[in-house]
Amino acid sequence: MQEGDVTLHASEVRELIRSEHALLREMLDEIDALTAVFESGAAPEGEALRGKGAALYERFEKHLELEDRLLKPTLLRAGPAGERGARHLEHEHREQRELIRYLLGRLEKSRTPTLLIAREIRNFAEYLRLDMEHEERDLLADDILGAAPQAR
Repeated sequence: MQEGDVTLHASEVRELIRSEHALLREMLDEIDALTAVFESGAAPEGEALRGKGAALYERFEKHLELEDRLLKPTLLRAGPAGERGARHLEHEHREQRELIRYLLGRLEKSRTPTLLIAREIRNFAEYLRLDMEHEERDLLADDILGAAPQAR
């Protein structure tokens, strides 16, 4: 969806963001498995881990863009609580983009030890899971965005 899109109902935005979160969680599960193998010393999968980390950071950046384009305006239309949520989202996205730039820079430095990279990726995965839980609980809730429209 791009500029000129039809305005989506809040419930459609909610479902779209939740489906995005599900895709990110699948990536996180793959990364968890890969970091566990790497940290156990069972396989030297350093390059694969770096590649998965870069893919996660890039995918998350696209997710932030989607939320900026769809969720933020939906929150702004949702009254005072939604407006507070939109301001929080904007501030959080600014910080998250800085973090992604930093982590991508670390991946690009070939001299950064892969074990350190694995821990950074694992920590980011944990952070991202908590962030998505918070978002789903506090920003996508019915009391903020309203309930889905009833079928006729």
